[in-house]
Amino acid sequence: MNKDIIDQLKKRKVFSLLADGESMLPLLHPKDLVNYQKIGFSKIRVNDLILVFKNNFAFTHRVIYKNKTFLIVKGDNNLKSDGKIYPRHIIGKVTSVKRKNKIIDPEMIYLIQSSLYFKEIIKIIEAFNREKIDHVFLKGLPIHLYYEKSHPRRIYQDADVLIKKDCLDTVKAILNKFGYKSVDSSLSLIQNKLKDKDVEMSFYKLVNGFPVVFDIHLEPAFMMTQLSGLDPLYPQRFISQLAEELLKNKRQITINGEKFFILNTKYLILYLALHFFHHNFRGTFRLELIDRIIRKSKLNSLAINQLINTIYKYRLKKFVYPAFFLLYKYYKTPTMKRFNSITIKQFTTISIFNDQFRIEAGVDRFKNLFFFSPLPFYKRIFIFLNRQVWKYGYFSLKSKLNNVLKKDFFHNTLNL
Repeated sequence: MNKDIIDQLKKRKVFSLLADGESMLPLLHPKDLVNYQKIGFSKIRVNDLILVFKNNFAFTHRVIYKNKTFLIVKGDNNLKSDGKIYPRHIIGKVTSVKRKNKIIDPEMIYLIQSSLYFKEIIKIIEAFNREKIDHVFLKGLPIHLYYEKSHPRRIYQDADVLIKKDCLDTVKAILNKFGYKSVDSSLSLIQNKLKDKDVEMSFYKLVNGFPVVFDIHLEPAFMMTQLSGLDPLYPQRFISQLAEELLKNKRQITINGEKFFILNTKYLILYLALHFFHHNFRGTFRLELIDRIIRKSKLNSLAINQLINTIYKYRLKKFVYPAFFLLYKYYKTPTMKRFNSITIKQFTTISIFNDQFRIEAGVDRFKNLFFFSPLPFYKRIFIFLNRQVWKYGYFSLKSKLNNVLKKDFFHNTLNL
């Protein structure tokens, strides 16, 4: 699309264009007729879909970050963001999509997914309560609805629920009864057999074309769910103690008349910071949620000091302080200014706006665990006696050499 056409579009209040490419799958399909309206920079919100003209290319991507001077946009199906987008680059905002004579409103898609998800969560939690399953939501739709007061304006994937280990068989039976199937995230059959335990299991089913996923945790899985025996990097006894503490420190919230257990605020912030570490300090929506929780909770100095004491108790400083540093850097999150002086070379150059292939992410996660470990170096090097680590490295190298890196399981399951 040349600049003359763009100049003409800028003069119109509304216009339509045919979608091209797969960068916005599953929401936008090639040859969709996309309807736009003119919009000013000040009215654009995170998660709006906007048409951008930059470097002689026009594309429609999602806004994932905004400050006073620029935006960051990214295709839902892309790993990389598109860099800084200034007001002069913005042509219009998506209002609706026409596909096979059917009008699709993205906002309605988000609402439908949230409604389906909410109904599924209620059914599962009611079953948990009948069986007296000790559980707490670590993240997911209930937390978003409680703090955002609205449904997420994007397609999202899962809800994390922490349970007691002795409840696992009952939980599996409940999920199977409701039609959920387990997902094996192992890299290979051999690698799966080498594990001496499971710390996280995923269960999914499609509901009206939307994937609904429950990640069942037996512990706060911020390490590597594909590997076990990682004590040389972080003591398992701390993870087990933290799991018990999280289950004990929860509170009940009410959403639309339904009750859910979520973590107390300081533990919720701690877990979400650990979850951000688990994703190699990537994903603006993860940081944005922590920012919203801190702002809504209005934490005082006492609460912040209690959070810091818990972090020191479990020796998690290097894992979570980068999240606090990035919260202040990008969102100016209140109470996080004290962490603005942190300088850890491994994360100061990381782009929170870009995603990674699964294998690449796993390799980086292992490196982060190794370098950020609170244990002495002479203890950390014993991790290389772990057969799973060598197998993981083998399959990572094999995947790169064969060029078979795959994107997440959920990219193309949604059939609008």
